[in-house]
Amino acid sequence: MTNKSVALSQGQVPSHYVAVEAREMQGGVVTAWLSVQLADNGWDGFLESTRQGQFQQTSLWARAKVAEGWQPIRVVMTRDGKVIGGYQVMAKGTRFGSIGYISKGPVLDLDRQDLAGFMLDTLIATAKTHHLRAVIVQPPDEDGCQQALLRGPPFFPNCLTQVIDATLVVDLSAGMEKIREGMRRTTILELKRAQKRGVTIREGAEQDLEAFFRMMVATCDRQQTRPSPGSVEILREIWKTFHAEQRIRLSLAECEGEAVAGAICLTFGNRVTFWKKGWSGAYRERHPNQLVMFDAIEWSQQRGYKRFDCLAMSRDTAETLLRGEPPTEEQKKRRDFFLLGYGGAPVLLPEARVYFSNGAARFLYRRAVSSSRVRAMLRRAARRLN
Repeated sequence: MTNKSVALSQGQVPSHYVAVEAREMQGGVVTAWLSVQLADNGWDGFLESTRQGQFQQTSLWARAKVAEGWQPIRVVMTRDGKVIGGYQVMAKGTRFGSIGYISKGPVLDLDRQDLAGFMLDTLIATAKTHHLRAVIVQPPDEDGCQQALLRGPPFFPNCLTQVIDATLVVDLSAGMEKIREGMRRTTILELKRAQKRGVTIREGAEQDLEAFFRMMVATCDRQQTRPSPGSVEILREIWKTFHAEQRIRLSLAECEGEAVAGAICLTFGNRVTFWKKGWSGAYRERHPNQLVMFDAIEWSQQRGYKRFDCLAMSRDTAETLLRGEPPTEEQKKRRDFFLLGYGGAPVLLPEARVYFSNGAARFLYRRAVSSSRVRAMLRRAARRLN
């Protein structure tokens, strides 16, 4: 999908856009607007037109996350009536004050240093205007120039919260034959056994969300983590929001008429994200999880999507594979090894950075994270809190 500017309706700025700042730049005046409505089709259309656009920046995601207490702050940049960039901050109150999180943003239509600089200046002003104590920023997976700008003050390495920093992506454009060639032999054998042993796949609907959520909770219990989203009610809100736009799919693996495993995929642009999965723990010998995963990949490829994003993998496993080394015995015990059975390539994601609105907080945090020992302590604390 090629980058292109998205024209707003009749070249006019929507009435719910409030001007924040304008700056003369090469090619004309760029204006930053605050988008004050929850839904923003113009912004979502821009995101879908660029490779940098991901579902985490959409107003769809904002509408879904409101149910969890998050509030969006969206800044859209235009030139000549066309959206050329912007970002969506998801803000939430904590005992330390309001914290903002920009996941997969800011997003730029043009990979230009001057526009990126204006974007970050506006971001800092947004944090101050909306009284955000801190903003955690992780650029899009395919970021062009923002990573370099975020590496120095006033942005610092993020040790406040866990942020996914690696993933595994299957290239769907290669076709199913090529994908099968890249799969692990044992995975192919397990898929054949699943089919022979009567495991079937069906698409789920809203009434299946409770069953899926129970399987998701069972999986989290085995992995000693907390489910996210934390309730079936919130999961249902996300389903309703994305289902209205036909951007979500629930698939269930059944054995003997019982749903035992499932997955939820989100679609946006040319990417399918393997967002959530669940397994009751039953019928291990029939390999229902393997069939769920393969079905999701095959479904995505047959519908013309180009990338199947597994959403997360361990950073050290990704780095090991990118060095051309085989995974260690410890790495083979992780979820990553299951995902690697379907081929795909590890991808290191941009580093998340944090900005503090208060100068004293910036100074203290900078001093703290200059110590590798303190950084390690903060990251351990973040793992416990998330």
